[in-house]
Amino acid sequence: MGKKALQFHRITPDFQFCGTWNTPAQFERFLQFLKNGTAPIVMPEQPGDGIIITFDDGEDSFYKYAFPLLKKYEVRAVVFLIVDYIGKSNTWDISLAGRRVTHLTWDQIKEMKDGGIEFGSHTMTHRNLTHLPYEKVREELVVSKEILDKRIGECRYISYPFNRVNAQVTQIAREAGYSFGFGGNGSDQLLLKKEGLYITDTIASLRIKVYERPSLLYWYERTKQQCINLFTITTMVAKSR
Repeated sequence: MGKKALQFHRITPDFQFCGTWNTPAQFERFLQFLKNGTAPIVMPEQPGDGIIITFDDGEDSFYKYAFPLLKKYEVRAVVFLIVDYIGKSNTWDISLAGRRVTHLTWDQIKEMKDGGIEFGSHTMTHRNLTHLPYEKVREELVVSKEILDKRIGECRYISYPFNRVNAQVTQIAREAGYSFGFGGNGSDQLLLKKEGLYITDTIASLRIKVYERPSLLYWYERTKQQCINLFTITTMVAKSR
C-alpha cells in the first residue's frame, strides 16, 4: 500500500452542487472504519505504510465540522491552506450555485495547530502549476511557504492544486524546502498519491481506495474520482489565465 493520503475538501450538513464534499455523519463513519481497520493513520514523517488524512483548501467548515470529530477520535490531519485567501471568501473558485464560503482565519489555524492539526501550503492562489512559467510557480510555492513558516512554524507539506504536477513543479518544491508533496503517482515523497473521498463514497469504496483492490474496482474508483473532478475544470481553466 505504501503511504498515501485520503483527500477531503468540504465537510458540511448542507447539500452542495459540487461533488467534492462529505456530510459530518459520513466523515465520522469513515473515521470509525479507519480507526478499526488494519491500515494505520499516520503523519507524513512517520516511518512505514499508512493513511494520511488531508483536507485541501482550508475552508472554515473544517473548523466547524471536521476538527471536533478528529478530536473525538484522536486522529491527526494535515490541512492545506490557500495562503492568499486565509480569512477571506473563496472567490478564487467558480461556484455553480453562486454560493461563497469563507476560509479559515489565522486565529482558527493557530488554535487547531495547538490541538495537533498540521498545516501545509496549497499555494498562494490555487492555480494549475503545470500551466505557469517557472517564476510564477516559484512565487506560488516559495512565498506561500515563507508566510506559513513565519506565522505558524515550519511548513513541510505542499498539496498541488487540481492534483496537477510535473517535473518543474517538483523541482521547485524540493528547492523551496518542502519535504512532502501530495498529488502524484506515489513514486516519491514529493509525489504522494491522493485518494479523493466524496459524497458518493461509502465504506466499501473507501476500503477499495485504501487497499487498491480488487484491482478492477480500484480502477473504477479512480475513474469515478476523475469524473467528479470534472467539476473543477471551469475553475482550473479560469485560473490558468
